[in-house]
Amino acid sequence: MISHKLTTEQLEYQKLARDFAAREIAAHAHKYDQSGDFAGDVFAKLWETGLANASVPESLNGLGLSCFDSCLIAEELASGCSGIAGSVEASAIAQQFVIDFGSDEQQKKFLLPLMDEACLAGFGMSGGIKSGRVFYRKEGEQFVLSGKHPAFVNGGIAQWYLVAASEDRREVSGRSDIVSKERFSYFLVSADDDIDFGERLPAIGRRAQIICPARLDEVYLPASALLGGEGEGERMYCQALTRNYALIAAGMVGVARSALEHALRYAKERTTFGVAIAQHQAISFMLADMAKDIEAARLLVYQAAQLADQGVMSTAEAVCAKAFAQEMVMRVTTDAVQIYGGYGFSREYPVEKLMRDAKAYQLFEHTSEGLKVEMGRHLVTAV
Repeated sequence: MISHKLTTEQLEYQKLARDFAAREIAAHAHKYDQSGDFAGDVFAKLWETGLANASVPESLNGLGLSCFDSCLIAEELASGCSGIAGSVEASAIAQQFVIDFGSDEQQKKFLLPLMDEACLAGFGMSGGIKSGRVFYRKEGEQFVLSGKHPAFVNGGIAQWYLVAASEDRREVSGRSDIVSKERFSYFLVSADDDIDFGERLPAIGRRAQIICPARLDEVYLPASALLGGEGEGERMYCQALTRNYALIAAGMVGVARSALEHALRYAKERTTFGVAIAQHQAISFMLADMAKDIEAARLLVYQAAQLADQGVMSTAEAVCAKAFAQEMVMRVTTDAVQIYGGYGFSREYPVEKLMRDAKAYQLFEHTSEGLKVEMGRHLVTAV
């Protein structure tokens, strides 16, 4: 049974994250949005609270929080600055693959260091990324990775990375068991394994989140670097997205909530014709629509997260949550800018940044249009 009433412990985690976001993240949001640098000082303080690795099992010194609990925290952190929170979001996504599919040895090797010091994990983006490929081949008991990837999240600042690679077909062209649909595998690659990172990609929004291209040139990995089995990448991705999509969508709810709070405060302070603009019906309707859309997105996130925690393969619910949140956060932040009027596009006010962050979210790990195409295809073929 799905219930959205928060427990005392969940309320405490939510308050801890909310207070930290207001005190440490929001206070530095403008600075890091302008510089585009990694907010290492803020992350170090967040790591000390334990919220940076909330899903790591208690057996590995983590909090062992559920997907639902992690989404509560993600919303609060993103409300402060989704760019700064993005480094934690990306690390959590990579960690979840190891938690769900890693062996005991892999979990100890890759998760324990994150608990011992303030460091991050990262991953190569998959949604909509087509301009680079990473391939692997086997040499004895080793795997050799080569190729380039245009977008590694936390690239150059993480301790290890989750990398998807396809089998090098030039090595297997003579095999008769190769099927037309290409399969891929996941590998855990340490930052010490000679990944060559390029200059970070300039972004329209979430500028404090580090994304950069990478080249892997004959990177030799032991057999233990393979996550799960060969060719199981698609299955693992589909299973992991039930949690990861909910986590990403929760961040969008946080951005939209922040935009509404700023817009509401401004609408109550700004006066025209002798009254606050919030009292004009056009503005009050706009604020009401923003509030209801945020609440709808939050409930979709809660549903997807709780189903994932119950072990349900809730792919449809997770996709609905992310696709709806992507469109919701763009509408809400755009309306917030509209309410500010001529001040809305000024960098002296916070809402233009939130609108840019929302646009970046719309393109992160599959667009809402791409997700709706997949949903539509599923609906048609399921009839």
